[in-house]
Amino acid sequence: MKYFILFVTLLTATFFAHPLLAGSVIDRIHSSQTLVVGTPGDSPPFSVTTSSGKLIGMDIDIVKNLAAMMKVNIRFERMEFAKLIPALQEGKIDLAVSGITMSPERNMQVAFIGPYAVSGQSLLGKRSLMEGITDLKQLGDARLKIAALKGTTSEAIADKIPKATITRTDTLDQSLMLLLAGKVDALLADYPFCKVTEFRYPDRGIVMFDKPLTFEPLGIAVAGDDALFINLLTNYLSIMTGSGTLKQLQNYWFKSNKWIKNLPDVEFFKDMERVD
Repeated sequence: MKYFILFVTLLTATFFAHPLLAGSVIDRIHSSQTLVVGTPGDSPPFSVTTSSGKLIGMDIDIVKNLAAMMKVNIRFERMEFAKLIPALQEGKIDLAVSGITMSPERNMQVAFIGPYAVSGQSLLGKRSLMEGITDLKQLGDARLKIAALKGTTSEAIADKIPKATITRTDTLDQSLMLLLAGKVDALLADYPFCKVTEFRYPDRGIVMFDKPLTFEPLGIAVAGDDALFINLLTNYLSIMTGSGTLKQLQNYWFKSNKWIKNLPDVEFFKDMERVD
């Protein structure tokens, strides 16, 4: 994509002229000449896996462009969402992306750079259920079966729904497979994920509640012990925003459906998935 290129000279001057001392992350990147990124690869339009196994998404474009500007290679480590923060804390990855909400609880464990986008939670469920809901307070009296991804704000919201039976999954694909198979009545997930899924499966009798349930700023997660790396990322996002590149990426991944044809049918993976 043409808009994927920024001004290298400006970035280089901004990133490396700052007097902050490099920490363990920068040292690790310098040593390996590789930026290691953790992501699940199952949360469109932020990070998702194509039919050919390639990672695509707005988050993927952002970090690929970052690596190019830093003049280092990039390696993706795919892992469950709940394992991203522990992996950062243990130094197994340099940063994590997957439409991650910048919550105070998480911010007490890792640093966040952003927000680079805003999202919110939504409910995706059987048409017969959703068409009768005008107010989500109605869910409080229903004995629903709801799927939610472990370690997310979705799980926290699901836990507050009285009388609901919650199935906690390791991946969003698992949550979706349960819904498509009729094993749960609905799933809670990011609004963009629900919107993309509704578009992908128009004939499966699932629809979403059309208003986000929460306001959630999204950020890039990093370990908090490298001031220079945090400064570098902060400057990088500022330049992405000021140059208009971030807005172009948002328009492509949120308002275009051209990329959706590259995604596999989630039920292809049903025999390989496990739900606790």
